[in-house]
Amino acid sequence: MRRSVEVSGKTVEEVLERASRYFDVPKENLSYEVLSENRGFLGILVPRTVRVRVWVESTDNPIGESAPIPVTKKEQTNNKVDENSNKNSEYMDEENYQDLEKAREKIRDFFENLIKKMNINIEYHVRENGKKVFLEIDGVDAGLLIGKHGETLEALESFLKIFLVKNGYAHIGLEVDVSGYKKRREETLTKLACKMATKVVQGRRRFKFEPMNARERRIIHTTLKDHPKIITYSIGEEPERRVVVDLKSEKRRDSNQRKRPTTKKKAKNE
Repeated sequence: MRRSVEVSGKTVEEVLERASRYFDVPKENLSYEVLSENRGFLGILVPRTVRVRVWVESTDNPIGESAPIPVTKKEQTNNKVDENSNKNSEYMDEENYQDLEKAREKIRDFFENLIKKMNINIEYHVRENGKKVFLEIDGVDAGLLIGKHGETLEALESFLKIFLVKNGYAHIGLEVDVSGYKKRREETLTKLACKMATKVVQGRRRFKFEPMNARERRIIHTTLKDHPKIITYSIGEEPERRVVVDLKSEKRRDSNQRKRPTTKKKAKNE
């Protein structure tokens, strides 16, 4: 039986400590996936937070299942905002269209002031569609807002999302892209995932990708999730967390080999 919970904190280590107390198991028995991470933007002081899904495999009755995991007052407030947003989502288009327009204007004005202070040469377009605001950036200096493997772009998007939340628009989605980078990166990762899967099958050796953010890891997992011979999983901690591509049979065999010595030691002790 799998039990899981989503937790926010300043670091992955902090989240795992709290999840360990919640499930009443050692941290070593926990598995996790980083869902989102805010790292601040270009040196501007923004609190670093991570949101993590943590789970444990157990056949025992859940301990503390009915008790909520300890959260700070700030997290409780954010959770209430999320719950209210989900409840009212079906009425979003009718009741909150004006909010969507206001959020678009807020982003446009704030971003315009930001790039003036940064003194960079870019063009941008802000539009709304459905329940989201889209900020599309291009121009001579646009590459400065992408960064290595999109790290600066990810930080910019997180920073602007925080700006919306602070201004009362937590229910409005936001997506930022620079010169079509996200689409190109997704296509590149999809092709690379397929290529590496073929190599793993032919060479019968696992492959570890370079560290990636949560969004890019999901692209790899999604691309290969239906592969008949391949399994993917993530290892390490942020910011060094990465995806491993492995043979399904090898994964099972390695798991069995890790368990056998433990079983023998227990038998000797008994």
